[in-house]
Amino acid sequence: MDQKNVGELTATPVDLDELPAGYYCSKNFVGSLIAVCLMAISLYLGYVLPVNSLSAINADLGPDPSYSLISTVFTLISGVGLLLVGRLGDLFGRRYILIGGQLLGLIGAIVCATAKTVPTVIGGSVLCGLAAAVQLTFSFVIAELVPNRARPVVNAGIFVTTLPFSAFGSLIADLFIANTARSWRWTYYLNIITCGLSIILLVLFYFPPGWDAKRGNESRVDGLKKFDYIGFLLYAGGLILVLLGLSWGGTSYAWHSAHVVAVLVIGFVCLLAFALYEIFVPLQQPLLPMSLLRNRGYAGAVCSALVGNMVYFSMSLLWPTAITALYTTDTIKTGWLSISTGTGVIVGEVAAGILMKPVGYTKYQLIITTLMITAFSGALASINQYRQAYGIAFTAIGGFWVGYLELITIIMCPLYCSPQDIGLASGFLGSAKQVAGTIATAIYVAILDNRIAVDLPRDVSATAVNAGLPSSSLTDLLEAVSAGTTAAYDAVPGMTASILGKVTEAVKTAYSQSFRTVFLASIAFGGLSVIAACFAEGVDARFTKDVAAKLRGVDGDGKGGSEEKLKDGGEV
Repeated sequence: MDQKNVGELTATPVDLDELPAGYYCSKNFVGSLIAVCLMAISLYLGYVLPVNSLSAINADLGPDPSYSLISTVFTLISGVGLLLVGRLGDLFGRRYILIGGQLLGLIGAIVCATAKTVPTVIGGSVLCGLAAAVQLTFSFVIAELVPNRARPVVNAGIFVTTLPFSAFGSLIADLFIANTARSWRWTYYLNIITCGLSIILLVLFYFPPGWDAKRGNESRVDGLKKFDYIGFLLYAGGLILVLLGLSWGGTSYAWHSAHVVAVLVIGFVCLLAFALYEIFVPLQQPLLPMSLLRNRGYAGAVCSALVGNMVYFSMSLLWPTAITALYTTDTIKTGWLSISTGTGVIVGEVAAGILMKPVGYTKYQLIITTLMITAFSGALASINQYRQAYGIAFTAIGGFWVGYLELITIIMCPLYCSPQDIGLASGFLGSAKQVAGTIATAIYVAILDNRIAVDLPRDVSATAVNAGLPSSSLTDLLEAVSAGTTAAYDAVPGMTASILGKVTEAVKTAYSQSFRTVFLASIAFGGLSVIAACFAEGVDARFTKDVAAKLRGVDGDGKGGSEEKLKDGGEV
């Protein structure tokens, strides 16, 4: 496998036995660990809670038709920025990147928490999205500070700290809206707290290898001159346009509209140009070295992860929608039922952290995991209005395997590469998963909308007429179904309680059939994930005592060192 250190970095990993006694109990390491845990929590507070509060935000500050951009800009910016953040950290050091990212998150949360208009919240979400590109690095920022063999357990521990918001985020958002005077603003108040605390801890304790340790005697100016600016512009521009086109399609504009087609075509052309540029132009410091993608193990694990992530979106996106359509419209009950997927994911991440190294055979763990995700996503096709328990069970078990896949691929991908390229390897993995998630969302929404447009009028009309509703009332009935209110149904000529009961069941049956089609479609993505997993390679031999990076300023007794020792490592 290609282990070339593309960036010609000078920092080398150290053996666990070479670290000072008490290193992992030092204030610098413990402070850094807590800071990164808070950074991970900020990531979920910046997205999971706000995305479940969009309607409340729009009702309070709007109405404004652009309110959906609150979540869209976050996804766009974080997905584009992650690769850049990971690569810059590899090259120039991570300390000030993390501090700057959390500072942006703090400012963005303050802007959103004090907003008086929807556009102001959108602007704050842009800053939160920039911060998220940094916050997404939590999976490898601490991983590079611990032995390779300890990475699964340590990452699992970080995921545990996010449990309240990753698993129960939608419910917490609903409870804030229903039970507090400040309503949805509390989602941002919490983010202000976590960002602020993490900034303090990062400033005081986080001193990873800096410029001199990574770049030797090379000047900062020379390093900046070598950076792949053209590659970044092509990559960022292409990715933004593709994600924007996928977000617009079927919602803001029709898929065949000039807006969507033009944006998608230009975006894909930019990404193609980026790939050709990285392949054929002799760059000293490429943004995405093609040697990384030629690494079969890495490519297999990444493809398996991103396609598996697309299967996960069939659960996380459609299950809450199915709950509302089939079981209850009460927001609190919906929140409780929706936590099955997120809770399963966290449990799966913890299980993978505990079992990945002891079980071994990591390639086969990956294959089995993708098979299980595919099976339980497909099993969701069996749910209907009478099988709520099926939905809870299958999303929880499927979520477990999604979490297992999430953690083992986070661990595997950097281990295929040089330790100095951990940010590059992890950053591309995260960025690819963001794109895959957006593509999956567009596909699933398009399939669901198309099936509903066929199944709902057909089933409801046939049921209503058979129950005794005059054919002349069908147009009014379908409008009432769209409105979904008691008043709308009461206004339909010829409507009776008996007919309404049968129509309500017909609506649920139509939705069940439509969801069935989408969940069956997810099996195709699962199959691709299984195939990709077969091309990955095991990383068991790489679970060594090597530590990719050592914090500066920790002396022989494990205590924080002097300012002079900190300066020895240099910092950007």
